[in-house]
Amino acid sequence: MIDTQTKTMSPAFQSNNVLRKRFKCGAGRRKFILNMGSDVWMNTANLKKWSTWLSSLIPLSLLGIVARIAADAIHIPGYYDSLGAMCVSTSIGPLPSLLAGIISGALLIPYYEVYMAAFWIPGAAAFVYGFLRKKGCPTLGAVLSSLIYVLGWSIVYCLATGTWGSIRSYLLTRGALILYIDVFICSSVAEVYAKIGKPSRKALAIMALLSLVAISGFWVTVKRNEWSITKAFPEREGWKKFHSKMDLVWIWMGEKGINNYYYPETRFAREKPGYQVWVGLYWVQGWNDVADVSLDSEFAVWDQNFWNGVHGVKNPYTYVIDVHNITEINFKGYKAYLMYGGMITPSDVEPYEEVWIEGFFITFYDKEADRTAIIYACATKDNLPRMIDELWNLVNSWKIGTG
Repeated sequence: MIDTQTKTMSPAFQSNNVLRKRFKCGAGRRKFILNMGSDVWMNTANLKKWSTWLSSLIPLSLLGIVARIAADAIHIPGYYDSLGAMCVSTSIGPLPSLLAGIISGALLIPYYEVYMAAFWIPGAAAFVYGFLRKKGCPTLGAVLSSLIYVLGWSIVYCLATGTWGSIRSYLLTRGALILYIDVFICSSVAEVYAKIGKPSRKALAIMALLSLVAISGFWVTVKRNEWSITKAFPEREGWKKFHSKMDLVWIWMGEKGINNYYYPETRFAREKPGYQVWVGLYWVQGWNDVADVSLDSEFAVWDQNFWNGVHGVKNPYTYVIDVHNITEINFKGYKAYLMYGGMITPSDVEPYEEVWIEGFFITFYDKEADRTAIIYACATKDNLPRMIDELWNLVNSWKIGTG
């Protein structure tokens, strides 16, 4: 009889069962090894991909810095900081171009501190262009990337001034048009770069080295024709002195340059003659018609509105109410124009009451530096008689000019 309770396996059956287990275990090992090999291969491929990206991203990111500083050195309207990121978008893809643009923007922070808030703009524009180009819509990409770029700068401007209600009007200014063209030029150059073909690592290394040399050379030029004038403004007791890059302030005019200005230590004290007093010199890139009586007004209005917005004035405004006594003069060897005028604007001290500012303005062009100078000196209408001599003394103390 068979013992059904014991169910003892025969030696042959046990041997076959062991073989089946070993086969399954061997197949599992092979599958594991194959999967592990696949993962290693994929990781290696990803590393190679990132290595290729980085070898291109850094040299091309430097192109955005070269273009930005070069535009200032030779006084070309626009920024062109998206150039490198655009080249990445056409040669590698949209996601790497975002990273390249961020690198360009971050590296531009020491050059112009506004990029602390605007570092993302070149990358955002390049990403949009690269994405739509990849979808087969390069023309639409060029249009929308330009809009994204200008909108980005509008956001940065409004973050500083709080003038969000005017953001649509900023998109329709002369300065916005210059930036639209700026991005279109960058995307067009990027298309040419893509047609040339992907350069070798050696070529990219040479490009990076040349970019560093170009950055150094253009920076020397900018330092000479933009910042060297700052040495002409002496310290003055009782006054505070500043030198500021004005590209964001004048962005919607399409102008670039610096502002060298003073105000008295009592500027924010209503009971003092120095209340709301300004004295300074705009050093604007390129030639402007210095005989145009509206020249100083336009720069001053944008500057005053920006300043007031930064200091908490909601919906800042400035109205020029009169310009008179326009005369041609010789100012420190320059053929210049002197004029007097006034503006209505809010004070920058709470409760931001309306004030009437009066003063004088001098405009001239420096051919050697290719710069337009706009001097302004003003006080409240009531305090101007007490401040006028001090304003003239301060302006005459500046060590500028040919004679």
